[in-house]
Formats: sequence, C-alpha cells, structure tokens
Amino acid sequence: MTSEIVVVNFYSLRDPQGFDRALRVLVPRVRLQGHEGLRSYRFFGSGPKERRLVAIYEGPSAWVGHHDLIMAWPEMVALRAAARLARTDLYGPITPPMQAWIEEMGLAKKLRHQGEAIAGFRR
Repeated sequence: MTSEIVVVNFYSLRDPQGFDRALRVLVPRVRLQGHEGLRSYRFFGSGPKERRLVAIYEGPSAWVGHHDLIMAWPEMVALRAAARLARTDLYGPITPPMQAWIEEMGLAKKLRHQGEAIAGFRR
C-alpha cells in the first residue's frame, strides 16, 4: 500500500471573517509556493463557527515539509489567531519525524491516528 497521508483538521472559529480572510490569502500561496508533495488542500464550511481542512500528502516527508514551510507564514499566523484547532484525524503512517513535529507543536492530545491503509486504490 501507499504511504499517502490524509488529514482532516476540525477548526472551532473565534473570528469567522478573519479565518475566511486568511484562507483567501493562504490557499493561493500554498498552491503556488507550497510543498510539492501536497496533493490536495481543501477547506469546507461546516457551520458558522466551524471549518474543516482535508489535505492529502504524497507521504510523511511531504506532511513534515509542508508544516515546516508554512507555519511561520503570516497567513497561517492569522488563521491560527482566528480559530482553535479542535481535532486532527490522520490517516496513514506516522513516522518518527512526524511524531517529533506533533509533540513539538503540542498536537498529541488533539490528534486521532485512524490507522494506515490496508487495502484500496486511488486513481
């Protein structure tokens, strides 16, 4: 099976307009300047105070590289100021470099590892 990583982030919004403003700048920048191993990056509105991000990475190194790249960007700083990350569901392997990043950012209690792929396909 593949080492693809699928992540679903659940955000609780403090400032919905600020969050959406940050997205309008962040998403185009990620598309143009983001990590080449990021395959899909889509935000969904799930109510006036909630948003979801579904991101697909080609593998663990792309997940780490993406976060290393964008976390200091002003758009990400604005997004984090406008919302609280309530939960992250991660599908796929967690490697030692990923685990170190998760621990450094204090995400361990918010992360639900949903396991690695055991069967299936992607077109």
